[in-house]
Amino acid sequence: MREPPAGIVGNIAANRPVLALSVMTTGLIALGVAGARQIGGEQASLIFTYAATALFVVALPMALAALQPRGSFRKFSFFFGVAVVAGVLVAADLGHIAFPAPLEAPPKMLTLSALALFAFLAVLAPLGFNVARLSVAASFAAIIGAVGGAGYLAVEQLWGLEEGAVAIALALALGVGTGVNVGADFAKFFAGGAAQRRAAAAAGHSAVAIAVFSLLVVAAFFGVQTFDANFGAVEWRIVWAGITAGAAAMIAALVAVTGSLAIVPIGEQAAVDENYRRIWFAANWRPIRQALPPTSAAAATAIAGVFVVIALFEAGFAAPISLSLFFVLVWIAAAIAFVSVRTSVLIVALVAVSAVFAGYAYSILGLALPALSERLAGLAFCAIAVGHMTVSWRNAGEAWRNPRDITENALSDGLRRFLFAVGAGAAAIFVSAHSFAWEAGVATIAYFLTTALFSLLLAPVMMTAMSARFARY
Repeated sequence: MREPPAGIVGNIAANRPVLALSVMTTGLIALGVAGARQIGGEQASLIFTYAATALFVVALPMALAALQPRGSFRKFSFFFGVAVVAGVLVAADLGHIAFPAPLEAPPKMLTLSALALFAFLAVLAPLGFNVARLSVAASFAAIIGAVGGAGYLAVEQLWGLEEGAVAIALALALGVGTGVNVGADFAKFFAGGAAQRRAAAAAGHSAVAIAVFSLLVVAAFFGVQTFDANFGAVEWRIVWAGITAGAAAMIAALVAVTGSLAIVPIGEQAAVDENYRRIWFAANWRPIRQALPPTSAAAATAIAGVFVVIALFEAGFAAPISLSLFFVLVWIAAAIAFVSVRTSVLIVALVAVSAVFAGYAYSILGLALPALSERLAGLAFCAIAVGHMTVSWRNAGEAWRNPRDITENALSDGLRRFLFAVGAGAAAIFVSAHSFAWEAGVATIAYFLTTALFSLLLAPVMMTAMSARFARY
């Protein structure tokens, strides 16, 4: 078979892993320490408190998901043990169990959040177990990158502010998502017959496009958010700080996961797991595939358009100028990063329609919409997660011609990336909300998950309809 392409980034990370990891880790930790020394006091200790919280809420659940055994009885025992430990920690925080004197139980909300992320990843096991194992270094590296980003935010005097909370949450989520993308692409290339080091280098190279798109979305978010908050003046200092923090976490995760996959012994079980995942998805997707021919997908897309019009008339669309500007910038970002107009159209269509439906759902339930800054943040997280999924649709369109084949293969590869990005994004927002006493963080999580749910429901329909519309036969 033709070997997958490996660019300069993938080759450096895969062929010089120790050097790349050493330089990256040293630089990021030095940046974090420099920022902590500059601000001093409680704000400095908050950087390390944030890192510890992220390790407990994000990295630990992902590591446990990767360590779950294969046998049914062993798996049940493992899950039961995790639940018991979580119950002990919650009981200790409530004062029902006495902890040894030097130790202190974490707050119960942190324990429950970590348990929720672990449960979410455990449910995804048939779809993403192999990716969780291959990209186990992603969350730890992303936290190191976030610490470096925190140092830069401290230097710019943004650490502890709401903008800093959003920036560091985006950085952590982007780092985890990038690492998961490397693991997913490695599994695909390795199962396709590529040698281990070549598969790792190609996986690192493949993650560059989604990383570029994510950074452009971060720039679009902070640009529109500061433009609205400052009455027409973009605060470029905040925009650059968000880009820097996100880039630090993504580079760290990309180098760490690519390097670890290149040097850690990996047997043929990784290819077996990937092939089993494909077979499992194809079998479970077959009923939806049969119920969704291109004509039905086109009709469902048209019906969704009608509901969009109804929703706009019934609930309106708050801040249409700012949101429209954000959607335009996301479209430009996708077109630049993915070099595909139809992929950029699909991303914007999914996110924009999901935003309208989310507003209508809030209206039906009698809930007040979050402020514009929280909605923009939720849409930024949603756009990045959708980008992780739709890049697989772009790639599938190059190998398949039948619209239903394109959609099936796109979701087989992209759905796991999307769901990991959603889980990591929600957890990252929660860590920032807890660490910075960011009250709007909970509203941002709710809005993000609502738009992500609508995007997930609409993706198969729109993918099939657009695949039929742009079919090349």
